Amino acid sequence: MAITFLVVPVFSYAAALNTGVEDIPMFEVMNTTASGISCTTCWKTSVSANPGDAISFSIYYHNTSSETATNVRVRLTPQNTGSGTSHSFTASVMADNAPTSSGTITVTLTSPQSLAFVSGGVLWRANQSVGGSTPLLFGQSGSELFSTNGLRLGDIGPGWSTQGSVIVYYRVAFASQNVNAPSVTTLSPTSVTASSAVLNGYANPNNTNDTTRWFEWGTSQNLGNSTAHNNQGSSAGNFSALISVLAQNTTYYYRAVAENSQGVVYGTILNFYTTGGSDTNLPSVTTSSASSVTTSSAVLNGYVNPNNTTDTTRWFEWGTSQNLGNSTTHNNHGSNAGSFSTSISGLAQNTTYYYRAVAQNSQGVVYGTILNFYTTGGGGYGTRPTVSTRSATSVSRDYAVLNGYVDPQGTTDTTRWFEWGTSQNFGNQTPRYNQGSGASDFSASISGLSQGGTYYYRAVAQNSWGTVYGDTYSFSTSGYYDYNTNCGLSGYYGTNCSNNIATVSTRNADVSGSFVVLNGYVDPRGTNDTVRWFEWGSGQYLGNSTQKLSQGYSASNFNATVTGLVSNTTYYYRAVARNAQGTVYGSTLSFVTGYSGGTYGDSGYAAAPSVTTLFATEMYNGVAKLNGLVSTSASQPSSAWFEWGENTNLGNKTVTMNVGALPVVKHSEVISGLQSGRTYFYRIVAENPYGRVYGTVMSFVAGTVTPVVSPPPQVKIVTPKKTTTTIVREGISQSLMSLTLDGGGENIVSGETRTYHVIWRNTSSKTLTNVVVRVTPASSMQFTVADRGSFSKSDNTVTIDVGTLSANDQGEAFISGVFGKNLALGQVLVVTANIVYTNPQGVQGDEIAYVTHRVMGNTGGQNATVSVATTFLPSTLFEWLLLSILILLLILVGNHLYGRFAEGK
Repeated sequence: MAITFLVVPVFSYAAALNTGVEDIPMFEVMNTTASGISCTTCWKTSVSANPGDAISFSIYYHNTSSETATNVRVRLTPQNTGSGTSHSFTASVMADNAPTSSGTITVTLTSPQSLAFVSGGVLWRANQSVGGSTPLLFGQSGSELFSTNGLRLGDIGPGWSTQGSVIVYYRVAFASQNVNAPSVTTLSPTSVTASSAVLNGYANPNNTNDTTRWFEWGTSQNLGNSTAHNNQGSSAGNFSALISVLAQNTTYYYRAVAENSQGVVYGTILNFYTTGGSDTNLPSVTTSSASSVTTSSAVLNGYVNPNNTTDTTRWFEWGTSQNLGNSTTHNNHGSNAGSFSTSISGLAQNTTYYYRAVAQNSQGVVYGTILNFYTTGGGGYGTRPTVSTRSATSVSRDYAVLNGYVDPQGTTDTTRWFEWGTSQNFGNQTPRYNQGSGASDFSASISGLSQGGTYYYRAVAQNSWGTVYGDTYSFSTSGYYDYNTNCGLSGYYGTNCSNNIATVSTRNADVSGSFVVLNGYVDPRGTNDTVRWFEWGSGQYLGNSTQKLSQGYSASNFNATVTGLVSNTTYYYRAVARNAQGTVYGSTLSFVTGYSGGTYGDSGYAAAPSVTTLFATEMYNGVAKLNGLVSTSASQPSSAWFEWGENTNLGNKTVTMNVGALPVVKHSEVISGLQSGRTYFYRIVAENPYGRVYGTVMSFVAGTVTPVVSPPPQVKIVTPKKTTTTIVREGISQSLMSLTLDGGGENIVSGETRTYHVIWRNTSSKTLTNVVVRVTPASSMQFTVADRGSFSKSDNTVTIDVGTLSANDQGEAFISGVFGKNLALGQVLVVTANIVYTNPQGVQGDEIAYVTHRVMGNTGGQNATVSVATTFLPSTLFEWLLLSILILLLILVGNHLYGRFAEGK
């Protein structure tokens, strides 16, 4: 009998890409002109854009299988488009052993234009990077992205730690029929009466036909009101608008404004004063010096003359800035001139307050001069710095250098910065820097400004005795110039190219020990006044600049060497060029300085510290306590501080403190001047000679004790393992909670899996509310599973919203993870648990538990044995088919041999 086997080929993939339920969209887009290049929440699946806007695409990849994806590639089409209002783009992620993952996005334009790929505009963000870029492999330039084979990313291992994205930059072409922004001039008002005025202006469309113009006006230079927007047509000319129902005897401010598809331009702010009634008078008012100033209160003083009227009321406006914002009670003054006073309380210590007297009757409102006073601190009065604002320099179409002068007055803790914006409310800050003990000038550059816009700024300085402000200055950026239209997108130098703006690109840096060579490329585009340099720093605010050097006429590479860097630290940098037509910036890239390797000394292992950001506590009356955990080696003391602000860019920094060299230290700082109901972001930072490290960015809402918690995901139950725990209690003086964290022995090896058991218990006789537990694995540990709570990939934490916990109630959770495979020998890793709660009196308390581990070597024999055992079984359908055929053949051979043996008998 003959047996024939028919083997049917079965095609099966060993790996898979972008199939996880938690994966972000594979293909997304963002209008970086509208959202800002640093926005991480602005990625969408569709977008609209205007002529000249910058567009970014993100192509995401994630190996969701247990096998390595081989020869992973990404591809994007088209590289450039024709003219139109709707353009489709298709991206693909491919691998030799995985199905292709694809996506399509539509970009909608407000007018028929084309989109062009920006040369050099491909960034690879590998291994969970959210900023900077990873050098492209195999000597690729990035243009391979548009080829049939795509941009090669190499082999990508499984898991979250190897996920990444490719960012691609495009530019929408400018409208050929509207190559210029308009110009506008504010003219003097006419026909001013007690309740109306005619505003006048002049607008020049500059050969465009889509210009609209209007006036902005109000009772302060913040304006706040607008007249109707009307089309100017294609000819230059005067225009006017009547505003009415104005208050008598009042100063009004106004300016002319014009706009077309190339941008908005503003005229100078002018003012006028409405007249009063013929038979009555305004009151007069004077602000007098404050008295009885203490750490938390003051008496405001003023003088008012009703000027023979009987309906005058008077009060004070006050606040921590010249915008004021608070008012005292309005009281009737009567018919006689005289002084008046009001006491204000609940003030912050060591703070400057501003105030003015105000009076009003039926004829209008009058204001006294704004004065200020300074509350003392609990430890006595110290010396505040002095600061002056200086004129801005190097003002171009989109760039300016702000200048100031600060004198620390002999103190050593003075920081200084600038506040700036498009109104006198400012809204932006430059980075803060320590001044030291000497007086000097200081400067800060700002970029990305609107062409033809007016900007306001002031210098600010602060020490432990308070904050001081310089005068408010202003400058205006120059108008719009479209070098693409004048000289061609392809780089052709036309007749107007002597006025070209330069082009610049950032290249990969060459890192060597404690110094680095920054590389870039600049093309002056036929001009002879181009200078170029690099901006760099340990955060994406950068903050440092290399020397500015002249480029000459020719395009070329350029570089600059930066020394004195901290080892094992991420730095960011970009190339910059500027000429008379404006400033241009290359992409922001990053590099990591070399790890010192660490050595064993007399006191232990020398390495960079590790940090964990903890819950903020004590959030009330405009203050909050920021908390963090610092783990350091026994031989190297560390310094720590907090960075915080009203968005994830942070921007503020607490005082740097030496936290010593204990294995684990809790560091806390109280910040003040917060606005109730506003969300603030913060993180802990620590540094020693071996590197600087950053904690996860967390947030809190000022004036509330309820932490923000994400909804829980689907979870699995895992088995606990025995371990040790260390507890730090904080907050309410008598602890109402117990918290333990078990996680195995101290020593670990690379690639080891650990499970942590967290137990919390209400040890009091009271019901506790707003109970939240947060577990933070070590930064080099990849989370795998938890039996409750929600896991955040962005900050590598598990958050458990317990809510209310009755007396003697308890809870528990199990959390597992795998340590990385490239840990440094002797490296200290910390896993923390942090719980916050509110007692019946509304007072918040918290506790911390942590486990420390030290890396002792590579994966041992136990894990190696497990690895061999697990790789014996097939992992694909094809391998299972081969195994089945092999088993069947063995059975047939066995039967055949057994039959011959039986016949022989």
